[in-house]
Amino acid sequence: MNAAPAHSPAVRSERRIALIQPAAAAEDRAALAIKLLDSVLWVFKGTTQSNWTICPAESAHVIVVHQDQPAGHIAQWRKDGKLIVVINTDATASAISPHALTYPFQAVQVLRVLEQVDAELESRASVGRAGSAATGNNQFDGRGDAHGSDAWDFVDSLRTLRLVNSAETWFVGKGSSGSVLWVRGDGSRYCCDSATVRAIRSGKRHLSGLTLQKAAAVPAELNSGSGSELAWFAGYHASTALAPWLTERDRYRLTRWPDLGRVQPDDPSLRAAQMRVLATLDAAPATAAQLCVRTQVAPEVVTRTLNALASCELMEPAPMAAAGEAGTRSSPPVPASRLRQFLQNMRRHLGLSS
Repeated sequence: MNAAPAHSPAVRSERRIALIQPAAAAEDRAALAIKLLDSVLWVFKGTTQSNWTICPAESAHVIVVHQDQPAGHIAQWRKDGKLIVVINTDATASAISPHALTYPFQAVQVLRVLEQVDAELESRASVGRAGSAATGNNQFDGRGDAHGSDAWDFVDSLRTLRLVNSAETWFVGKGSSGSVLWVRGDGSRYCCDSATVRAIRSGKRHLSGLTLQKAAAVPAELNSGSGSELAWFAGYHASTALAPWLTERDRYRLTRWPDLGRVQPDDPSLRAAQMRVLATLDAAPATAAQLCVRTQVAPEVVTRTLNALASCELMEPAPMAAAGEAGTRSSPPVPASRLRQFLQNMRRHLGLSS
């Protein structure tokens, strides 16, 4: 009688992470925060969903920096496609990444951030695989929705401008037909003609194909608008799928309402749908799927509204729900092999191993 075939263990992704040492004394809070993260990674080695290996920044998927890391370095790493995790030692510091830890942090908080960046890396890989297999990749459809990995390029450029915060510089967004709009170096203002404003609001002028270049001057005859308005519509019309740094499983909470006078659509039914999404998200954290159920709004509108909020940095991941909280999803049991690995790592870390 033939033996039943053994089940192959699930293949775990290999993730590389770089811990950038701050320019601080060894006992400074910034340096201690990096040391703490290093220890947590060591203790949990072999127990997480993916294998995390510490490496130099050049070969890393994820880069961990202190909040005082020069903005130019972060902008270049983002341009190279790396995800940024920021460690804050000042709880009042401005958020410069959706993935952040505030020192002193707990191990469970580190695991949650690792899960978030892991999901974003997997989402990027899935988009890349789908883009490679699809025909007509990076083409625009009639609604102005982009397909492929370039859909978020312009939104990422706006996020980088807000990070670099160079208000004295202007950039021009150029497409195949020439100059389309101008954006101030801190992302706070933009300029274009009236027809382009209407096209951006309606989604007929898709922005993902634009590249930003330094501009010598801004034409005086152009209309000026708020950079948050530009970011809202760029994010709203970028894709019918969640932004790469958002996940289906995370709950999000509203941190600030958008300026509705600037970003509300002309269509009354769409305006009402967006208002229901905003009010519901303001009342309690929710996933995209939960928002669809609670608001009875079409998934595409919910997704696009979440993308717009994220592009304007008006929402953030909510903390994990407490055990027993209504609506909290149960976590899958930890495999025994991972639990044993964790306990062995902990004993070695505490110097208890024989």
